[in-house]
Amino acid sequence: MEARIQRLIGSENLSPTKFADIIGVQRSAISHILSGRNKPSFDLIQKILNKFPRVSSEWLLMGRGEMYKTTIQQRLFDSDLKPTTPLEPKSEIKNTAIQDITANIQISKEPENRINETSIERIIIFYTDKNFKEYFPKK
Repeated sequence: MEARIQRLIGSENLSPTKFADIIGVQRSAISHILSGRNKPSFDLIQKILNKFPRVSSEWLLMGRGEMYKTTIQQRLFDSDLKPTTPLEPKSEIKNTAIQDITANIQISKEPENRINETSIERIIIFYTDKNFKEYFPKK
């Protein structure tokens, strides 16, 4: 895992000290992990994944897959306030409908796209429970 943390630091163009400051741990903790003296704690791994939501947890923990996710799901608003009414549970029908819609989305090269020379960078879907998903079209 030390090598993956080192690779993440390099990929983000950070120094180990800046990385420690960003995730909110002591600089010596990162130094000790990178030198192999200590193993990363669960708390440290959580902090990395919270500050770098694009990083795949499976890659960081197990070394499997790609370093960065292609889709990101995270909380849009962090709040300690509890809703006064329960939120409607997501039904299988709604999830299936959204999956069907996203599966059938096709990025077309209409004349407007050719004129502006632009393309879709990402699609964001916002949910009522303050979560969202990002979809990045394949290029």
